[in-house]
Amino acid sequence: MKSIEDLREQLVHRQVWMASSIHRGEEEVILGVHKALVQRHPDMVTIIVPRQPQHGREIVQKLQKEGLNAGLRSHNEKLMQRTNIYVVDTLGELRWLYQVTPIAVIGGSFLSGLTGHNISEPAAAGCAVLTGHHVGHFSHMIAEMRRLNHLSVMQVSGKVELESALSELFSNAKVLEERREAAKQAFRSLSSGVVANVWNVLNVHVFRKAFLEYRTD
Repeated sequence: MKSIEDLREQLVHRQVWMASSIHRGEEEVILGVHKALVQRHPDMVTIIVPRQPQHGREIVQKLQKEGLNAGLRSHNEKLMQRTNIYVVDTLGELRWLYQVTPIAVIGGSFLSGLTGHNISEPAAAGCAVLTGHHVGHFSHMIAEMRRLNHLSVMQVSGKVELESALSELFSNAKVLEERREAAKQAFRSLSSGVVANVWNVLNVHVFRKAFLEYRTD
């Protein structure tokens, strides 16, 4: 089951959220939230995408020792109905994985000393975007997207706030759709602004120079 489309079809009737770019230690936050939410949403699937594939395999080994059902992407297994955790231990698929989840929680942001990750791909894919507060220089991008649409990115401080936010998104389809649309629109506006700025720079420094050179010929 390598195809992203196959995975999408297996998830179509289930509630899904994904925690991407997870660093060591953050899985404790993610799994803690999962264990709380799955009690209220037993058909839920949590997709975990660690930064390092080996970390993903270690997470699955730990979960299996606890008696939990967890799928591992590299095993090419079909996602079973009783499987609530799906760990991605492959590289190069993150952009497409954002297409199969309505909710993306961006890692590298929940523990002190971490500096966040780029939120452009999940926003462009139309995911409701959540992140922690340890985001480093990505704080500028988050602030600008929130300025464009305050619903575009939600920052949470840890397990309790993340659980509360996800619970609302699972329970309120209207709020989820508003968050998804806000993220996509804010990213498009931000991207358009970047393109416009680049075009202005080219106009001022390149095209004007070419025009002056033409005038002097």
